[in-house]
Formats: sequence, C-alpha cells, structure tokens
Amino acid sequence: MSATLTILGCRAGAPANGAAASGYLIQSNHATILVDCGPGVALTLASLDPPPILDAVIVSHRHADHCGDLLALAYQRCFPEPHSALPLFGPPDLAAILDGLDRLFGIPSLPALTRPLRHSFAFYPVTPGDTFVAAGVLVETCAACHPVPTLAMRFPELGLAYTADTALTETLIEHMDRAAVLLAEATYPTDAGRDLERHGHMTAAQAGELAQRAAAGRLLLTHLAAPADADETYQAAARRYAGAITVVTPGLRAPLEV
Repeated sequence: MSATLTILGCRAGAPANGAAASGYLIQSNHATILVDCGPGVALTLASLDPPPILDAVIVSHRHADHCGDLLALAYQRCFPEPHSALPLFGPPDLAAILDGLDRLFGIPSLPALTRPLRHSFAFYPVTPGDTFVAAGVLVETCAACHPVPTLAMRFPELGLAYTADTALTETLIEHMDRAAVLLAEATYPTDAGRDLERHGHMTAAQAGELAQRAAAGRLLLTHLAAPADADETYQAAARRYAGAITVVTPGLRAPLEV
C-alpha cells in the first residue's frame, strides 16, 4: 500500500510566520485521514487544490494547538450545506472539549449549527494503548508521556509513526520500532531550563535518540517552539541519529510505503 503524508501545520503552541499549528494529512489508496487539527489547519486544508475529502480525523490530545480548529472544521462541514458526520477518534477526555465548544459557539437559529461539533463528528474515544481502525487504516497507539491523555500512534500498514507530544520514554521507543517514517516532536533545541518530563516534550537530541534506538528509516522533526531554531534542531538530532532528517515545513509531502 502506498500513501503520502502532507504537513499542514507544524508549530507548537500557536500558528505564526505563515505556519499553522499541528496538522498532518495522510492520503492512501483507500483513505484520507487528518491527524491533529490545531489553529490554522482548517484554512490550510481548505486551501489545497483540490480540497481533500476527509474520511476520518484523529486527534492526539485535547491541547488547543492539536485540536483548536475542530470548531472551524465543524463550521465548514455544517455551513452552508451540511455534510454527514465524520468519524473522529481521540482520547476520552476530548468529548468534554467537543461539548464545551458546542455550548459556547452553537447557533440556535440554524439547525445544523446548534451543536456544530456533534453534528459534524461521530466521536469514538480511544484509550491510550488501544488499537483501532480509522477509515480502514489500522492505528496502534501507546500512552505518550504528557500532562493530559495523549495518543502516540503507529500506522503499520503505511510505515508511519507519530509521537504526538511526549517526553522520551522506553515505551515510546519500543512503540516506534523500525518505523519507515518517524514524525517526531522536537519542541526545544536543548533542555536548558526545561523540565521535559513534567511538561511532556522532547528536545531535538532526544528525537534523534528516539529515531536511532528505534531504527527508524527517516526522521521528520516537527512541533518546534521557534522556527528560527530549525538549523540548531537539525544539528542536534543529527548528532544522535545517522539516518535522513528533515525539519518539516507546511506543504512538505513525504511518500509512505511499506
């Protein structure tokens, strides 16, 4: 099975400098899946030519830079013409975010927008560590080390693994074993002044260590706190990992093939 990974957004925290927050599009022969939907991702997705028809959405966790544009995506799917509910997978506590946004931003005068998120998505809770199928694509998860429940993911049929937000752990290394393409957060270039385990993030060197110990085929670095750190991030990862490394930017397309 062949597929493509497209970077829609890669910023940690908030969109800036023309880059959306976290959002990644997987397109295979059989399915189109959006992984994470941070601020700016809905606009970037709609700007693609042609705009893709989504079959499913997976959200790694409930922090705003990974799910904040679910509301915008819901509005797109509800107005001016309503679409059928899209399967949405995420940790169980994401349900409270969906309900809260609906209460705050529902429009009572428009039936399709009274509860835009519940009308737009059919939510399927995934406990970290569970395996599930999204639009016919197998997804294996493990619990990331992050302050809220977070899904680190593997798509074994596509050769792709995604760390989401996490500190480096032995469980993560085992879960990412021999991924052909490893999409890994590298939030900080160094650990100076950072409590990485408490905050649940990796440095560039740790992302490189993860790729090396997991024997990954290629390392894609994402979720940088500051794009200006891209060169330093690359060099730090390269000191730990001997394979091909790319610091991703929006629009980058990476082939996926088992």
